Amino acid sequence: MTDQNNQQTSVTVAAQAADTSRHTGRKWAVGILIFLGLILLTLANLAFWAYFTLLNTNGWVAAVGPLSKDPAVAGVVSQYVVGQVFEGADIEGVAQEALPPELQIFAGPLVVGLERVADQAVTTLIMTDGFNQAWVAFNRISHTTVMDVLKGKGNRLYFQEGNLVLDFGDIYNYIQDRLGARDLNLIPQAEAGRLVLFSSQQVAVLQEVVSYLTTLGLLLPLLTILAFGAAVWVSLWRRQTVMWIGIVMAFAMFISLIVFSGARSSVLTSIQDPFLRDVGRAIVNNVTHGLMVQTVFFMIVGILLIIGAWQATPDSAFRKWEASRKEKEAAKAALEPTDG
Repeated sequence: MTDQNNQQTSVTVAAQAADTSRHTGRKWAVGILIFLGLILLTLANLAFWAYFTLLNTNGWVAAVGPLSKDPAVAGVVSQYVVGQVFEGADIEGVAQEALPPELQIFAGPLVVGLERVADQAVTTLIMTDGFNQAWVAFNRISHTTVMDVLKGKGNRLYFQEGNLVLDFGDIYNYIQDRLGARDLNLIPQAEAGRLVLFSSQQVAVLQEVVSYLTTLGLLLPLLTILAFGAAVWVSLWRRQTVMWIGIVMAFAMFISLIVFSGARSSVLTSIQDPFLRDVGRAIVNNVTHGLMVQTVFFMIVGILLIIGAWQATPDSAFRKWEASRKEKEAAKAALEPTDG
C-alpha cells in the first residue's frame, strides 16, 4: 500500500512538473500583467485623487472649506494679521504719546492686552459662519477661474500653450464694425484682438499636466482593473494569482504612504516663514487627507485579497473549520430519530 502511495505521489509530482514546463509562457504573461497592474495602480491612485480634489472645484472646496473653522488655523491667521497691524501702526508708540508721562510705563502692558483682545476678536470673526461662507465662495470662484484659465476656457483671460492671452476680440470687432474701419490697429502688439501678456514654459508644462490628469484621472483606474482582471483570467492558478495581486496592492500602497508622508514633510520643511509653514501644514493636511485615506483603503483591499486567497486553500483553517462544522452537523443529523 505504501509503495502504491509513493508511486501515485511520484506520478503527481511528474505531472505537475510537466504542467509547469508547458505553461511557462502563461506564467510570464500573468507576471507581466500583475507588474503592469502595480504600475497602473500607483499612478491611478495619484491621478484619481488629483482629478477629484485638485482639478475638481467641488473637491477642492470640500478640502479647504473647513479651514476657517479650524481653531488652530484661525488662531495662527489672527496672530499674524493682528501682529502685522500692531507692528505697522506702532500702537505702543501711539499709546505712549496718548498717556500722561507718569502713566507711560503702562503703555507696554496696555498694548499687550489690546493685542490679546484683538487676537481673540479676529479669531472669533474667522470662525463665524458668515466668514466661512465668504471663504468657501472665494475658493469656489477662484478655483473655477484658475481651472478655466489653465484649460484655455476663460472668457477674456486664458493660457494657451504657455501664453497668458488677453482676448478682447469681440470688443475689437465691434469697434471696427461701428467705425467701419476693418484695418483699424488699436493695439499694434495684438493679433486679431488677442494680446499675449507673457509667456512661460513652466505654465505650458503645467497645462500639459492638467490635460493629462483630466484624461487619465478616470482612465487609469479602469486600466488597473483590466490588468489585474486579465491576470486572473489568463492564469491557471487563480487563487495564487489573486494572492499575488493582493500582495502587490498592499506593498505598493504601503510604500506610497511612506513616500507621501516624506514628500509632505519635505515640502513643509522647505517653507521658512513660520506663519506660512503653519497655515501650509493645515492646507496640505486637508488637501492630502483624501489621498491618504484612499491609499489606506487600497492597502486594506490588498490585505483582504491575501486573506481571502489564503483561506481558500484546502488545508486552510477556514476550510478545516467548515469541514468540521459540516461533519458535526451530519453526525447530529444521523443521531436524530427519523419520522416513521
